[in-house]
Amino acid sequence: MTMSARRLTRALLLVQLASAAAIALAGWRWRGMAPWAALALGLGCVLLVRLAINMNNFFLSACFASPTPREFRLGLRERLRLLAEEFRVSMLTTSWLMPRGAACRRIYPDSRAVPVLLVHGYGCNSGYWSFLLPRLDRNGISHASIDLEPVGGAIDDYVPALQGAVEELCAATGAPQVAIVAHSMGGLVARAWMRAHGAARVARIVTLGTPHHGTSLANFGPGANAAQMRRSKGQASDWLRALGASEDAARRALVTSVFSHHDNIVAPQTSSVLEGARNIALGGIGHVALGCNGRVLDTVMEELGKLALPLTLLLVDDDAFMLDVLQEAVAGQGWRVLTCASGAEALALLAREKAGVIVSDQRMPDMTGAALLAQARRLDPASYRILLSGAQDDPAIAAALASGDADAFQPKPWRAAPLLALLHEAFAVQRSRAAV
Repeated sequence: MTMSARRLTRALLLVQLASAAAIALAGWRWRGMAPWAALALGLGCVLLVRLAINMNNFFLSACFASPTPREFRLGLRERLRLLAEEFRVSMLTTSWLMPRGAACRRIYPDSRAVPVLLVHGYGCNSGYWSFLLPRLDRNGISHASIDLEPVGGAIDDYVPALQGAVEELCAATGAPQVAIVAHSMGGLVARAWMRAHGAARVARIVTLGTPHHGTSLANFGPGANAAQMRRSKGQASDWLRALGASEDAARRALVTSVFSHHDNIVAPQTSSVLEGARNIALGGIGHVALGCNGRVLDTVMEELGKLALPLTLLLVDDDAFMLDVLQEAVAGQGWRVLTCASGAEALALLAREKAGVIVSDQRMPDMTGAALLAQARRLDPASYRILLSGAQDDPAIAAALASGDADAFQPKPWRAAPLLALLHEAFAVQRSRAAV
């Protein structure tokens, strides 16, 4: 039988309630305590055990901690606030939100925001996102969550489910890409998915407290996924090192890693720093509390807000028939498609607004495509620029590719499938450039 986080947390909750009841009964029957006092004793003992487990996590993380930068060091009051928040949120999440949690989906048909897929961490389920969901709703952002099962499965085994969730969300919203917000192990699942399926569907991946280089506390956790997240003698697991080696700079640039220098599960805490990504360090926040803390949620919404602009594709060709054929070929991809019949018209448009990807014919009467793309590059270096031509031996095309004015060349006659594949990759590269 597949073990889900919902079933596991319900079973653990029943054990805790049974333990509290047994202690209360013993106090009432054998110690002569008043019923209310015996009940308080039972519940208090369970809370003390839960508190001890929580404090033990802080103790173990301190044993393997990375040095805390001066600006993030805490005084006594801040430390007490950190402990209280983490304990409160841990109790609420495991005793109420996750036992009731289920994968959700909310679609806002008129939204121009990039849809968001929520991916939970180790031992959790969709109930973890209860604090972020209202913010997404208030901003009209379409979103869905996924439950990764079984609890102790290998990280790569979660990839097909994540791929299915991404495709379903894209189909439901008509968007070509999604943003992924992932907590803890969920960030590794997202990176493993990008390794398997590429970055064409990725607008942004925001990870919260993800052990990108492993955590020493995973040595105490059961399951294949815990083994993959372990650190031994200061080294990440073979699986984590292989994952990192599979990523190029463009894919790393699509990731924002938000982490706390006081994480009580990821240790060393700087294991969450992912080279080449946008790393945002915070302090005074525990691991579970990353999903509810106001500073973290503000940061997440700021990162998502940067993605609110539509993906704009500009097509330039002086041949009206070819322009219509191009426009028809790229229809239905969720892009905002603009067309221009000349280089001068395109430059006038680009002076007013940005186009993420520009596709231009090379041979046009007023201006060559290479000349257009050279000026487009100066206007917006982050844009991705593609030349179309039937003359593959044109030295101007070779010069544009060599100089970087053109990023790619698509020979005529082109076929729709390769062109669309190129355009999806082009948008992924463009957004990684814009995020730097």
